[in-house]
Amino acid sequence: MKKRIVSLVLALALMSSAFVGCGSGNGSTSSAAGTESTAASTPAAPKTLSVCVGPEPETIDPALNQAVDVTTEIQHMFEGLTKYSSDRKTVNAEAKEIKVSDDHLTYTITIRDDAKWSDGKPVTAQDYVYAWQRAVDPKTASQYAYIFDPVLNANEIIAGTQKDLTTLGVKATDDKTLVVTLRAPCAYFNELLSFTAYYPVRKDVVDGNDKWTQDPKTYISNGPYMMSDWSHKDSITVVKNPNYYDKDKITFDSIKFVLLEDDAAILAAYQNNEISFAYPLSVDEIDAWKDKPDYHNENEVGLSYFEFNVKKAPFDNPKVRQALSLAIDRNYIVQQVTKLNQTPATGFVPLGTGDVDATKQFRQVGGDYFSTKAEDYDKNVAQAKQLLAEAGYPDGKGFPSFEYSFNPSSANQAIAEALQNMWKTELNINCTLSSQEWAVFIDSRNKGNFAADRGGWNADFNDPVTFLDLFVTGGGNNDPKYSNADYDKLINQAKSTDDNAVRMPALHKAEDILMKDMPVAPLYFQTRCFLINPNIKGYFMSPYGFDYFMYATVEQ
Repeated sequence: MKKRIVSLVLALALMSSAFVGCGSGNGSTSSAAGTESTAASTPAAPKTLSVCVGPEPETIDPALNQAVDVTTEIQHMFEGLTKYSSDRKTVNAEAKEIKVSDDHLTYTITIRDDAKWSDGKPVTAQDYVYAWQRAVDPKTASQYAYIFDPVLNANEIIAGTQKDLTTLGVKATDDKTLVVTLRAPCAYFNELLSFTAYYPVRKDVVDGNDKWTQDPKTYISNGPYMMSDWSHKDSITVVKNPNYYDKDKITFDSIKFVLLEDDAAILAAYQNNEISFAYPLSVDEIDAWKDKPDYHNENEVGLSYFEFNVKKAPFDNPKVRQALSLAIDRNYIVQQVTKLNQTPATGFVPLGTGDVDATKQFRQVGGDYFSTKAEDYDKNVAQAKQLLAEAGYPDGKGFPSFEYSFNPSSANQAIAEALQNMWKTELNINCTLSSQEWAVFIDSRNKGNFAADRGGWNADFNDPVTFLDLFVTGGGNNDPKYSNADYDKLINQAKSTDDNAVRMPALHKAEDILMKDMPVAPLYFQTRCFLINPNIKGYFMSPYGFDYFMYATVEQ
């Protein structure tokens, strides 16, 4: 998982309107004049917020989702045992109490008495047991099954060597008590409990119903909101869950997630007051908006990169992969293409994650694997040409044309064109560009039907392993299909203890291997650019790029 000025007409409308609401362009609010003339006899209009955080989801199943924007949508409807607070801390949510044994292997979790599903039924410990067993079941085919790695027997179940789901280290000792057994101490387990794959789902709703997420009647959730409508390719509307234990603090009666993929359409919807939050913002529009109060550019714990399918020639040769990486002018990309003050990436683990000493960052300790200084670019290119010649392609001769794929956005298009030009200019390599609709792009990547494509990753929790364990052999999100036994051993070593004095050196060695083999080439450490109506207060974003609107308000 990677965030003001409204037109004068909008500003005047907001100041003169008697009710709180956003998104008047979609009919969810009334005009100021209409509100004034009927105020004495008509109840106040419901408080509604319309936002765009991304396109049509491939899925809104908590166990199957892979997208940051969809995580935002799911987190408004579901809740885990823990959650993120506005001050970026992990706090108890549905967990009333979490007790950890002295050996850090057993978590005894008491679920709140007032935790309920949107249909009024109580949330039980059995709901969590079912959800976790379902997530690791190979039949579910969750790309995120590996995130249960700390839980006893999860890896064996995922691999198919242990077929009994009941051996997973999670038990319900009664309706409100969940006992979790880990295979090894885990420094970040409390954070994992807030991740969507760890959310509960109801067996009586989900079992035998592959379409349970498609219908508001069966999309039973336990969070602040519940789904009232999913108009595909248009919007997902959620309404306040009357059974949510903290419902009195939830501000908007409903939130409409407008589903848009085209940058121009997103900006037009914002300018027309159809949405009050717009993400992403076209790179072509940054200069026009960056000095306005609507504009925000927030740091994320994440990075953008491109990746190679290491199972396909010529990218099965690490020298080819290293050459294409070194030929990239990362300074040019962040300064002239994306223009969002990103930091050129000199390693895979981004800024923002800690090391053994909490005062130092993993990236600072790990150092740079290559120079991104402007004065060193010619040296990088010279080295890239040498590597390419050693791989059998002197001056690019004989190198096959390949396709570079990405999902649509102005930034992705501009970056792809820059890469295409650099590879041609510096290495005499040709590539074609393929912009693919999000669902197609994800499907092709998961199936390995690509040569090279864009990648991006936001931290799922605050630890370097959330980036490095992507590339263990057979991992659900190991898109390059990379495999290195020494790398796997180091990641497993880091996951077998919660002692950072042991974990961090192992992770640094793993990153050394990854950057030498270069199945992925880091581009830059991410920031997140969006527009938000300046009158909206109380919105916050997690360090991982998730948006929280449930406590926001509109000031007149």
